[in-house]
Amino acid sequence: MARQERSLLFVAAVCACACVVSARPDHNNPHPVQKLETNAVNYGGSTKGVSERHLEESEERARRPVNERFPHAVLFGGTCGGTIISPKWILTAAHCTLFTGGKYVLAGTNNSEDGSGVSRRVKQLYVHPRFAVGPYWLNAKRYNIKQVAARFDYLLAELEEPLELNGVTIAAAELNELQDLPAGINVGYAVYGAEHHGETMRHEMHGMDLSLLAEEECARLEEYDSQDMICIRGRAPRYDSACNGDSGSGIVDENGVLIGIASWVENDALECRNGATVYCSKVATARPWIRKITGI
Repeated sequence: MARQERSLLFVAAVCACACVVSARPDHNNPHPVQKLETNAVNYGGSTKGVSERHLEESEERARRPVNERFPHAVLFGGTCGGTIISPKWILTAAHCTLFTGGKYVLAGTNNSEDGSGVSRRVKQLYVHPRFAVGPYWLNAKRYNIKQVAARFDYLLAELEEPLELNGVTIAAAELNELQDLPAGINVGYAVYGAEHHGETMRHEMHGMDLSLLAEEECARLEEYDSQDMICIRGRAPRYDSACNGDSGSGIVDENGVLIGIASWVENDALECRNGATVYCSKVATARPWIRKITGI
């Protein structure tokens, strides 16, 4: 991700790994960066019909401030998103370390600059042992690179002091354990990523509405691998996608269960656009590793 030209969105890491920019990267320089809500589902297999009560709950949830709809979402290192999985642990994308030292997280707010959030310093970072990323250091246009995907794009951040979970603006997301989820379920995410390719991150948190796609849809791009990835696409009318700085954001279903981590986006080496497919690291694949490191 050579900053703008190679800003891999990974949903930010590189062209795609879009953690590129930051509202205030590690509290100092701004860099370029990147951008991703759910159905009543029976994970045993098929989708259930959405009841009238469920619709009312969904509508009520949609009226809440973004940080109350996604109380698990944090700003990681000023350049990426992240997810609270316990008072002392944050789960994000490993490629985010290409653009930030990941020294702090900001939680419990809709604005990264107005002083309303809760900040915690990071004690230790743990990168998944199988993490790998494509040649983000190359000029995307010169080498005709459209994608720079990542594999096993998982990063755990241990905090020096625990966050106080209030269940309203700061909460821990439950981790999905199931490898196979039904296509079509509604999912979402929230973070501060850029609105357009190569721009800096926004100060206001934004929420995105998408749906989980079937494997055959994901497999349209050869970089996709079902072992550690899932893919999602925005729903009408906005057709949300992801952009620089959205990398690492936690993808949750309507029950707040964390199923993925924003990693890279279709054609993200060159653009951010509505309707582009977002590829995410599958949380279920990393469960044994997460349990080993955190005990969660």
